[in-house]
Amino acid sequence: MRRNISIVGGGAAGVLVAIHLTRTASVPLHLTIVEPRERLAEGVAYSTPDSEHLLNVPAAGMSAYVEDALHFVKWAECSPQDFIPRHRYADYLRSELQRLTHVNPHVALQHVRDSAHAISTSPLRVSTVGGHDVLADVVVLALGNAAPFKPDWYSHLTAPVVLDDPWVPGALETIPDQSKVLCVGTGLTFVDVALSLTRRGCRVTGVSRHGFLPHIHAAQSTLPLVPTEFDSPTAVSRWLRSQSDWQAALTALRPHTQVIWQSFSAPQQASFLRHARRYWDVHRHRMSQNVADKLQLAIHRGLVTVLRGDAQRVAAQSPWDAIILCTGPDDAALINTAPLRSLASQGHVRIGPHGKGIDTVPDSGCVRNRDGAAPLDIYAIGPLRQGTLWECTAIPEIRSEAQRLASRVLA
Repeated sequence: MRRNISIVGGGAAGVLVAIHLTRTASVPLHLTIVEPRERLAEGVAYSTPDSEHLLNVPAAGMSAYVEDALHFVKWAECSPQDFIPRHRYADYLRSELQRLTHVNPHVALQHVRDSAHAISTSPLRVSTVGGHDVLADVVVLALGNAAPFKPDWYSHLTAPVVLDDPWVPGALETIPDQSKVLCVGTGLTFVDVALSLTRRGCRVTGVSRHGFLPHIHAAQSTLPLVPTEFDSPTAVSRWLRSQSDWQAALTALRPHTQVIWQSFSAPQQASFLRHARRYWDVHRHRMSQNVADKLQLAIHRGLVTVLRGDAQRVAAQSPWDAIILCTGPDDAALINTAPLRSLASQGHVRIGPHGKGIDTVPDSGCVRNRDGAAPLDIYAIGPLRQGTLWECTAIPEIRSEAQRLASRVLA
């Protein structure tokens, strides 16, 4: 009997699910990906055409397969430690999905180039803005990251150009050369935006509350042994501080992060998010040495300035030609996307822990309804699960989730 599986979202997470389903299927499978972009696998992260925008981890960490760590390295014909242009990763995922659909006669793949508008459950069906109705036995929600967080004062900005999402195709091209630009936020998005704009003669200022820039990837020593359990986020911090090589310690900790997160009480998780997240982010989400060198050169030349302070006050102090939000995803906003609003109106989904994403069963990814039960074949992957798992937005975690999800829904 043929199985019909619909994936809502065709970025990296959605395509990784499709790859593992196609690789695993031994019975007839009709696989539909609902994604408005022309090309699959791009999403926000990998759609940039700028070859200066590099992956934030070495190529050795980007394989589609847990058991074949060098699969992407071999495809890209690069060194395991190379940082590859991000758009090449989308090329890789598309190539692998195409290869698998050609070699597995059980799988029929369809890309519905449209946006999901609603999800109904009797029967299970994905409806699109353009009027498509896609019947499904299983629905996988792979919606990717939310748009950048918008501060309350954002709507009052009066600069000639105000960008609330620098990754919208063509957005940065609306800023004239030689412009004086303010970026709100100093994380990885700021770094990419600043380097793109300074090549066009712009002067870019980044401002955030603490003025932290991402740390730099460095060669790591031997990975330390990770304790079997931590009784609090403070215990994790103490252990990391006790290690001679914190980058190696973070790498060793990473496979255990989801289990550690779930072992914390809700107040402990909330305390981490309130007090430690900003420090975790700048250490965990790092930039390559090559990118860091270019950024430091731009700072030395006076093309880039990084400020610590009140972004609203800085925005009001100078006549900026453009202001760009580089604030990172608004984790609480995903519930307001059209397909999730439709599920919420039927009581089939609820907001995730700490207001992040949606609530899911930790082991399976099955979506919980308003009562906390998970009776439907609706699953989530990627940033939607951040409240449940915390570490779930990068490829090593997503590929593992995709593999487990494929095995579960095809069992």
